[in-house]
Amino acid sequence: MNWTPSERRLLRSLSTPAKIQDYVNDLIYNPTDHASSPRWVMITGEGHCFEGGLLAAAALEYHGHKPLMVDLIAENDDHHVLTVYKTDTGWGSISKSNTTLLAGRLPYYQSVRELVMSYFDFYFNTKGKHSLYGYSNPINLNRYNNWEWRTTDADLLNLGMSFNDLTHFEIIDPRILKKLPPVPKRLQEACFLGSDPNGLYKA
Repeated sequence: MNWTPSERRLLRSLSTPAKIQDYVNDLIYNPTDHASSPRWVMITGEGHCFEGGLLAAAALEYHGHKPLMVDLIAENDDHHVLTVYKTDTGWGSISKSNTTLLAGRLPYYQSVRELVMSYFDFYFNTKGKHSLYGYSNPINLNRYNNWEWRTTDADLLNLGMSFNDLTHFEIIDPRILKKLPPVPKRLQEACFLGSDPNGLYKA
């Protein structure tokens, strides 16, 4: 991998999923649709969920994991990505989010579906309506190496958009999802505490 010496030092320092999660948490949220590579995320200190996810995948890969992402699809809300990894104790995730409740999960989930379901109660739009209804299998980003996703100067938005064409597994019928009651107001307030309003889906 053509990492620069300073990039290698940073990636080397992100030696655990917890350290990677802390790093992506501290990124300034990028409210635009432009998607930069991990190289540019490290340069700018900015990133939205997809950019943070790519950075997390590159960091996990640097330390011997496969660069895997799971795509989450939502009704009347932003889609989301999780960077996932597996240990002896189960599946875990790293996640950059403009909300407080969609961050990573510790690796104690026995399947990807179980991991995804841990997000269901906390995945809702700005009107407080539950929105998560499907997910993909783990996506090995090595299949996108022709995009040079780790270091390119190009916009990677279309790479992320291509995930929409992959098979997704439904966890709830969207028609049923729409009938669920809004989440409690206090949970909504906790979820959007400190969010950049420019980066929130306008439900």
